[in-house]
Amino acid sequence: MLTSAALPWMTGPSFISLWHACGLTALGYRVVYVLPWLDAHSQQRLWGEARFADFEEQLAWLQSELQSFGPYKLPDCRPYRARYVAGMGSIVPMEDVYRAAPPARCLVASEPEHLCWYPVTTGRKGIRADKTIGLCMTDYETYIRMSGLPFPGSLARLVSYLHGRALRLRIDLPLSLSPALTLPGVTMPVERVTGVMPGYAQVPLVTEETEGIYFLGAFLWEKGLDDLARIAARADRSIDVIGGGRDEAEFRAFAQKEGADLRFFGPNRRFWSDIGRYRIMVNPSRSEILCTATADALVAGRHVILPDCPGNLPYKAYSNAHFYTDLDGALEALDYALKTVPEPPVAAREDFDWMSACRRLAGLAGL
Repeated sequence: MLTSAALPWMTGPSFISLWHACGLTALGYRVVYVLPWLDAHSQQRLWGEARFADFEEQLAWLQSELQSFGPYKLPDCRPYRARYVAGMGSIVPMEDVYRAAPPARCLVASEPEHLCWYPVTTGRKGIRADKTIGLCMTDYETYIRMSGLPFPGSLARLVSYLHGRALRLRIDLPLSLSPALTLPGVTMPVERVTGVMPGYAQVPLVTEETEGIYFLGAFLWEKGLDDLARIAARADRSIDVIGGGRDEAEFRAFAQKEGADLRFFGPNRRFWSDIGRYRIMVNPSRSEILCTATADALVAGRHVILPDCPGNLPYKAYSNAHFYTDLDGALEALDYALKTVPEPPVAAREDFDWMSACRRLAGLAGL
């Protein structure tokens, strides 16, 4: 099991890869979890402090985190050298990760294209696995087009071409979490191989008295932060904002300029313990492949207000998800959600069960 990122960096690949590793271990498979190790300088740039003196200290912290999630065991873990590059907002491998992986019946790579950013990365013949699966989770093309970099269209097309080539050279079965992601020359079936932390399925359901509204995510402009502020201002409603990120200062200033009543909170790794006071999640991001925070809210039985875009297409199966194409539509959806108690989330809880997702992944791996 290879991952491009790991906790305590709170990204989708960090959570998803850890839960796959632990879930497959719980099912009785022997798993080796290969994750990035950052030196003190990179830790300082990413987290604002050097949190771990060595890899063993990070593993002890991870095991402690797992205890708060449930009775899960951390599998055998191995590091690869990596560096946080602030200009890219990403962890970049500093060695050939595919060659660092131990022999396996199946190698599962989270963000397999990202793991090829090291200039000299082995091809399929050098990977010691009977089968390789790649879980593509990030729409890099959209991020680049929204980045403000020079010639964003041309750069986005080039990166997509290189990522597609990287997958064709190494991955037997590339998978996408939603129809939002395509890469040239690559056929990526959409598979439901992710789930939601069990705590969200145990949250008390919304009542008539539950009124809170929140957003949870990274503070990046690509997440639709401008729309979030405008929705709060036009609806004249307070929205709690949970998270952090590089654009926080500009986001705060923009919200103040718009007259938006946003209450800022820091990141929250155990949000299932706090979601009970909320009725609605507003998630204006159009850059996601399949937003985990949206699934969390639906499993907890909350209303979710979403833009109508490819990454949110899987959520149209759930009655508590409400879609809009413009800000007027967002306000209409918000007004409806404030007046209506959400339906019980039976289907969402079945579809986003983590152990079921791990069993599907094991089946795709041929295990």
